[in-house]
Amino acid sequence: MLEVCNSINNIPKDQFLKLENDNPFLSYDFLWSLENSDCVNENVGWITNHIIHRDDEGKLDTFTPTYLKYNSFGEFIFDHAWADFYNKINVQYYPKLLVGIPFTPVRSSKFLVRKNETAKKLNIVRDIKKILESNNISSAHINFILGDDIKILNGENFIRRKSKQFIWENNNYISFNEFLDCLTSRKRKMIKKERQYINEEGIVVECLEGKEITPDLIELFYQFYLDTNYRKWGNVYLNFDFFKNIITRMPSNILLVVAKKNNEIIATSLHIKSDKVLYGRYWGANNYYKYLHYELCYYQAIEYAIKNKLNFVEAGAGGAHKISRGYSPTYTYSAHYFANEKIHSLISDYVDREGDYIDEEIDYLSKFKPFKSTE
Repeated sequence: MLEVCNSINNIPKDQFLKLENDNPFLSYDFLWSLENSDCVNENVGWITNHIIHRDDEGKLDTFTPTYLKYNSFGEFIFDHAWADFYNKINVQYYPKLLVGIPFTPVRSSKFLVRKNETAKKLNIVRDIKKILESNNISSAHINFILGDDIKILNGENFIRRKSKQFIWENNNYISFNEFLDCLTSRKRKMIKKERQYINEEGIVVECLEGKEITPDLIELFYQFYLDTNYRKWGNVYLNFDFFKNIITRMPSNILLVVAKKNNEIIATSLHIKSDKVLYGRYWGANNYYKYLHYELCYYQAIEYAIKNKLNFVEAGAGGAHKISRGYSPTYTYSAHYFANEKIHSLISDYVDREGDYIDEEIDYLSKFKPFKSTE
């Protein structure tokens, strides 16, 4: 039976844990931390409307992270042009229905079920369309989708939209040096030079996990996070309570990389991990230090992934400079459905043309991969 749930607190955690999910950002504790720190609420335009189904015994059978959105901030799939178009033709775009993880551009299935059952996922997608119709909502958007979900959404006339990220893949490297040996001489020398510079500056880097990450460290990390965002005119979506919550509730998923100079912590990067993927998420420093961002966010992440036999490092949105550090341009996908058929058709045409541009861009960027030719 379909329900719309306005808080993760209303879902029993023990039932949630029986759903298939290998992504820490879709864990009960991550979503709980977002909601209970007030990072997600009506005041910031994210209204929780999780779509759930229960079985005949009333136990949780499916979960879809869903929000009624009154803006397009914190999504990392950009639809401002669509909102503009709606405004010009005097049709209401907001609120819209968003299926995704707030402030988190991470690939995952967004339809959690007890088993990977296509029929249940198909029912969820059809219920989403019914929710649009019965509540006069303009559109539904499912961000950073994967695998079979793409096929299901295509079959229900959702528009598949292409985007890109830069992702590092572990080709069974034994060590960081073996990874470097796979790069061209020029790129290998560049990375060695950058890492050597950090060492010569007397900067020492340490990786901390789980309970090694003390409350004092989190406070310092958060101050760096704020300072860096303000210097870059970035958006600060997450508050201190959120970070305190995830360290408390999901410590085994957290990696904090700390840089020290003269025994003083000068920078940190916080990563979240699953059994197969290390996700580079949040970074900050007390000042500008040459090459330090590359060291804490990319090279340390690669070293950790190799040491712990993780398959990928996903370093978030943006940044073509990641290519020369071994991160490849990779397709990501979202899916979109517009209740108005004419608008749906127009945007579908737009997305097709946009997709051709994304194809060209990925082809072009792929020419700059730093790896030696295998031909």
